[in-house]
Amino acid sequence: MAELRDRIDITVEELEESLGALNLPRFISESEKTFLERIDAICAEICADKSKKAIFVSGPTSSGKTTFTLRLAKTITEAGRKACHLSLDDYYNLKEIVCDREGRPDFETIDALDVDRIQKDIARIINGETVVPPFFDFQTRIQHEGKPENAITLGEDGVLVVEGLHGLNSRISGDFGDRCSKVFIMPYGNVYCDTKLMDSNEIRMLRRIVRDNRHRNAHALATIDYWPMISKSEEKYYSEYLTCADYHVNSFLAYESLIIAPLALNDIQAALRQVEKGTIEPSVFMEKSNTGKPFADLSSALTKASKLIGHLDKIPVVSPEQVPAESILNEFISG
Repeated sequence: MAELRDRIDITVEELEESLGALNLPRFISESEKTFLERIDAICAEICADKSKKAIFVSGPTSSGKTTFTLRLAKTITEAGRKACHLSLDDYYNLKEIVCDREGRPDFETIDALDVDRIQKDIARIINGETVVPPFFDFQTRIQHEGKPENAITLGEDGVLVVEGLHGLNSRISGDFGDRCSKVFIMPYGNVYCDTKLMDSNEIRMLRRIVRDNRHRNAHALATIDYWPMISKSEEKYYSEYLTCADYHVNSFLAYESLIIAPLALNDIQAALRQVEKGTIEPSVFMEKSNTGKPFADLSSALTKASKLIGHLDKIPVVSPEQVPAESILNEFISG
C-alpha cells in the first residue's frame, strides 16, 4: 500500500534566494534530479521482475501522469525491456453525460470512458496480440479510430504502461494480480509566504489553468469555474487509488512555482480583462451542460480568480525557457 511521501514545503523567501545566474540552474537541476531518481527506482524494480507485464499509473488531474508514464516507459526500454504506453484519455466516450447541480458536466467519472473496450484492449495486448488504440482529440472533443502506425505489440518480454485518471480503478487494473505494478502520482507540497499561498490542490489547479489555455481551448475562468466538479469527483476515488498503489510519486518540483505561477497569473488576468470588456467566451466545459448556461457559477469563479491573483503576485518570475526540455512541467507550459 502506497502513502503520500516526500512532501516538499517551500517559502517565497527560499524561491527568491534560488534566483541568480549560479543559484537558479543548480536549484532547477536538483529539483529535476529528485523526480528522476524516483522514476529510476521504480524502473529498477520492474526490470528485475520478469513476471510484471503491466504498470498502471493513476493520479488526480494535472499530476503529470502522461510525461511521467512516457519517461518511465523510455527508462524501462533503455534498461532492456520493451515498454509501450497506453493512454486511457483516448478511450473517452461522451455519449451519456451527468451534470452537477450547477450544470457542470462530469467528464471525470470513469463512466466517461469506454471501459469495456479498455478491458479488452489491455487483455489482448498483454496476451501478445497487436492492438490499434483509438485517439481522442481534446480540441474537438471527438474520438477517432487510431492509425495503424500507432499499433501496440508488446513482444515476449514487453511491459504495457497504462496511464489515466482511473488507471488504478479495479475495473481496469483489477484482473492482472501480481503481473502488474501500480503507481499513484500527485504533486505533494505547499508554498508559503507568512501563511500558506497554495497547497497540492491549488498547485494542480494552476497547472491545469496553464495547460487548458494552451492545449484545450479553455481560458482561465473556464478552468476555475469547472474546478469544483474536478474536486468533487476526485473525492470519490482518491483514497481508494492511493491505497491500492505500490508506489507514490511526488511530481511537485521545488522550483515550479517560479514558472507556473506567473503563467497562470497572466492567463487569469487576461480572462478578467475579457470579462471587463464583455468579450469573455463561454466555458468550453459547459458546452454539453444540461442548463445552457455559459458558466456554472461565474461569480464564484471571479472570486476565486481574485484570490489567486493576490497569491500569485507574490511569486518571483522566471522565464519558461529555464525549464529543461524533458521536464514534466512541459506537459503544462508548452505551446
